[in-house]
Amino acid sequence: MATPTALSSSMTQAIELLESLNTLLMVERTALKDRDTANIKSLLEQKTGLLKELEANATQRSQLLTQSGFNGDEQGMNAYLESLPATASALINQWQILKDKLLSCKEANQINGSIVNRSRAQVESLLNIMRGQSGTQKIYTGAGKSSLVGGGHSLAKA
Repeated sequence: MATPTALSSSMTQAIELLESLNTLLMVERTALKDRDTANIKSLLEQKTGLLKELEANATQRSQLLTQSGFNGDEQGMNAYLESLPATASALINQWQILKDKLLSCKEANQINGSIVNRSRAQVESLLNIMRGQSGTQKIYTGAGKSSLVGGGHSLAKA
């Protein structure tokens, strides 16, 4: 059976990893705004490492729950916490902190994704203008990529 101590230790580690990830996402946001591609690549490698550690941590927590006869997911954790005596409120609080940190990382990642999409759209727009396709419409191909339709005109002839 999973002991509250083992789960607490796992959650403490997850919280620390999520705090590191959130800090990294804030640094990434600045790098994205500044278009600092060298730093973005380094940050991506760091994020990948943290995500692997978080995945291993979640797997460990899931195994602890399943060994105790609970599902290895959020519902299982909630059921496990409900089965504990009222004196285990510290573990319940720790679980809530973990979920809050995870939500914070998710929101920061979505903001960074919006910055990436906006930058991509700006670059795409500039490229279309340079191609003489500024008055064209976009459609989506079967592969889910955008494609331009309509007549373009060249900006210059050689």
